[in-house]
Amino acid sequence: MKNNISIDSLNTHLFEAIEMLKNNSDPNASANEKIDVNTAKTIADLGKVVIEGYKVKAQVLNIMAKTDNPNSTKQLLGGAGIISQELQI
Repeated sequence: MKNNISIDSLNTHLFEAIEMLKNNSDPNASANEKIDVNTAKTIADLGKVVIEGYKVKAQVLNIMAKTDNPNSTKQLLGGAGIISQELQI
């Protein structure tokens, strides 16, 4: 399972869901081109969760940029699982 979703790929998925919702009223659209409202809502809700995760990472990067000892901060945040240990600062 891949877990490095980018904002761009998230946007692509969300806009695909919007298009599929629009296709619900198109009698010529196939079943694969349509999506039910509950599934679309679930996708949108999950998208919000992903965005909140990106907001937290942005806040962490802001904190790291302001700290006197970025390597120590990186170790603390990495040990807590907030950032990956490979993050370049």
